[in-house]
Amino acid sequence: MTIMPFALLLSLALVGDIKPDPDLFPLALHRSMEIDDLDREIEQLHHSVLMKRAQLGSTQRLAQKGLVSRGDLERETADVRYNEAREEEAVAFRALKAYERDVMGQVIPSDERKAYRLLLERVRKQLAIAQVDLDYREYLQKQTKALFARNSVNRQEMEDAELNFNTAQASVALSRSREAQVMMELAVRNGEKPYDPAEYHRLKREYLNARVGYFEINEDSARKRLGIARARIRLGLIPSAELGLFEKGAKDAADSLAAERKILEHHETESPDLPPKRSVDRSEKKLRKS
Repeated sequence: MTIMPFALLLSLALVGDIKPDPDLFPLALHRSMEIDDLDREIEQLHHSVLMKRAQLGSTQRLAQKGLVSRGDLERETADVRYNEAREEEAVAFRALKAYERDVMGQVIPSDERKAYRLLLERVRKQLAIAQVDLDYREYLQKQTKALFARNSVNRQEMEDAELNFNTAQASVALSRSREAQVMMELAVRNGEKPYDPAEYHRLKREYLNARVGYFEINEDSARKRLGIARARIRLGLIPSAELGLFEKGAKDAADSLAAERKILEHHETESPDLPPKRSVDRSEKKLRKS
């Protein structure tokens, strides 16, 4: 059997004699490997969702008989919703990866509108995951506050619940800002609105502000964990050798926050008058010529 040289195979593919194989290109092949991994992950998530739905059904029946607490029911319900959202996000991510592979492998031409539609679908699925987490964190925060008022939990448990709720809020804000950015880009390419540099600049600022807010909460959490660790060391509850881990965590969080603030500061100094540099696909070039 004679193996066709790569250069000849590629040239034939480009002139349309045979359909190109995207896996002949290293980056496209890497995307294929990522898609294989995603396929396995999606299958696992799907089976997990089916099992969790069945378990939730049993828990709901027990709850109707008063045999399961409301907290257990809320936890299982949130777990099912979270895994359902993760499965949907993984499917959307796979579609985006498949498009990237086919473009890199020269199977299909680049199409910015399609790319932004796929990206928007994935960003919205990420938002759904963040919203499920926020809903559950909000429930836990309210529950923990009520228990704290009755001296059933300590202050640290209440503060942890508040920090987790704040982090979930920041994650939703971050996802919403991403969604707004992608929606604007897609609207421009669909011809639904003209390109507005000031609007682009504003949405970018909101996105960067959301990132800063997210890292501020992380830094605050790391600082509080360090304070708690120091207090526990003084009480002899944990060895002093473990303090270095908490100190490093606090320093890393502070460094990350400083880097995000610098990016936001740089954006604020940029002029919103000029459009961002971006590639233009063939279909858009034709529209401009016409």
